[in-house]
This record gives sequence, structure tokens and C-alpha cells, in this order.
Amino acid sequence: MKKVLSLVLAVVMCFGMCTVAFAAKDTKPMRIRVIDSGYYTYDDDDDKLTTLNKADASSLSADETYYIQVKAIDKETNKEVDITKLSDLDNYKVRSSIDEGASYISSKPSFVIKTVKQIDEKKDASKKMAFITFSTADKFNMEEVDLDMEINVYGDDSNCKILLNNDEDADAKDEKTITLFTNSEVKYGETEAKTYVKVDGPIVKFDDIEDDCELEFGDDEVTFEVNAKDQKDLFLRLDDSDEALEDKYPNADLTIVYFAGNNKTFRRNGTLTIPVKAAEGKDGKLVAPFIYEKNNGKLSVCKDAKYNLDDEKFTIKTNKLGNYVISDVELKTEAATDEKGEETKDGAEKNPDTGANDFVGLAVALAVVSVAGIAVAKRK
Repeated sequence: MKKVLSLVLAVVMCFGMCTVAFAAKDTKPMRIRVIDSGYYTYDDDDDKLTTLNKADASSLSADETYYIQVKAIDKETNKEVDITKLSDLDNYKVRSSIDEGASYISSKPSFVIKTVKQIDEKKDASKKMAFITFSTADKFNMEEVDLDMEINVYGDDSNCKILLNNDEDADAKDEKTITLFTNSEVKYGETEAKTYVKVDGPIVKFDDIEDDCELEFGDDEVTFEVNAKDQKDLFLRLDDSDEALEDKYPNADLTIVYFAGNNKTFRRNGTLTIPVKAAEGKDGKLVAPFIYEKNNGKLSVCKDAKYNLDDEKFTIKTNKLGNYVISDVELKTEAATDEKGEETKDGAEKNPDTGANDFVGLAVALAVVSVAGIAVAKRK
């Protein structure tokens, strides 16, 4: 009796599993439409899509994520419907091939579901939509870089049909693969520098500057005032977060000012101004916060910085924009390193046995005085 009951239960379970399987398969869309007549960018803060014309897609921006909309075709009404689950696209695959510029694609094309509340200026009820997405890399290229990439969408069985844009006759398509993207370039945008310019991350050109120029970075009004006459083009951008450092010092109030780019050196010294609130001392009085430079992952005290307690601003005289960390509490520092990664020292170290280093330092100082005297004599 027990054996018979077990067999009956097994048969019931099998039928139940088959029913679930059939139902799941039946809910998957057999036809999809890929709409590449316009590409989108997406604002995560507002769940907003911004349309880019297809013609503009031949010139992609660096450090950007792009979206191509995908819809399902209802089998009964033959109308478009939104795809709200990735599982509905299980029978479809996205593949890409990049013949040129592969290092400038940071994430390869794939399906994704995004919540959308607004498309351009038109607000709509919050809904989920399906896209093909890919991202360009955050690489510091001064000039545009050729990108030859193809995005292919195909179905994994004969029942999968793919429409492209306004194509209505899916059954007439013999091929299961369609190509969406090719022959483009990746670059950062350019901003022509004026006497005053807000820098949000582009390559900045100083063609018409004959004297001082003030650059403003980010929303915290970090500024750099410098004479930009004959200044070459620079890649200028301010990054204001460092998750690893913030995790390392969870009890510190950190202000991150990192100038990103592979070319941040000006021809002349300028004044970098970093506004930051004063710190509270042990006696409750306001004191200057601590400021550090970060080189090759190591923090060292920024000795060139001066703090104005009344204006609550740091100023630094420099011709090279570096990476700065400001904290309300003292942080652990390490030996500073130069661009080659070699350790630099603030002064001659004393030799406790012989005092030889002190003697060398005195000799160097006398030599400098002698050279200065010769130079003065020549000028006269």
C-alpha cells in the first residue's frame, strides 16, 4: 500500500512540475522588438531617461552608460508591451564583438531592467522597462578614440522572433541575429576656457586666454586661479569620494578633493582654494582641519596649504593639481612618494653616531650660497 501511495504521489508531483514548466514557458514572449532609433542615458537619482538621437550615438561620451529599449510583442493583440522581468528574456541572448577600442568599453552589452519615472521632460507613472545596456570606460583620453563594436541580439530557438524598430513582419525574417551598433568613437567633451569657467570633467582648452583664468570645480566651489597664457589643453575633473578611505576612517569627517586626469600641470603657479568647515578643538574652539596629499595610495601632510579660519578655506600655491584629503581629526600618514613611486624625505636625517648627515647638509648650504653669489655677480 505504501508503495502504491508513493507511486501516486510521484506521478502527481511530476504532473505538477510539468504544469509549472509549461506555464513558465508560455509566459515568455516569443517576439521582441529592439528599438534602436534613439539611445538613452539614465539618471539613477530621478529614474529619468534622456533621449539621444541615433546620429549622436556615433560619438559616445567617456564614462557613460547607454540604454537601448527592448519591448515584447503580445501574441494575441500583436501590440508592444513592456518587459518587466529579465526571465522573460531567457530565450534571447546579447553578444558583442569589438574590433577596435575594446579597452574603452567598461561593461559589455547585456539585458537589464530599469525603473523609469520620466522620459525626457514627460513624466509618467513609475514602471519597469527592459533595455540593452553597455558602459564606456572612464579613461583619460585627450583625443577621440575609434570604437568599432557590434551588438548582436539573437534567439536560441526557432520560435524566437526579433523585430527591429518598425519592422512588423517578424515571420519574414530568416535570420535570428540583428546588428545594432558599429563604427563609432569615444571621447570626453571639450569646454573652451573663458576668464571664468565651471569645470565638470571635460578637456579644457585655453586658446584665447592671455592672462588670469579662474576655474571652478564641482558644487563645493573649489577654485583654481592661474595665469593661463599659452597654456596647453588639459584634462580637468574633480572627484569628491574615496570609499576605501572613508571605510578606513569611519569616525572622521573627510572632504575628498581628487583632481583626476593624466595631465594636470599648468605652466605657471596658481592659487588653489578649497573651502572646508573648521574643526572643533579639544577646548571647543574652532581650529584648522587637517589636510593631506595622497600619492600612490599614501597620505602625507600637505605642508604648502594655508588655512584662513575666518573664511574657512585652504589655499595652496601650486602649478600641479593633486589629490587632497581634509579631515576633522588627525589621520595616520606614511612616507610620501614621488611620481616614480620613490620615497621622498622632508630633510636630512641625523646620523646618531657620527653626525655625518648634518655635515653634508652644511656643505650643501654653503655651496648654495656660493652659487647664489656668483649668480648675483653675473647679473651685476
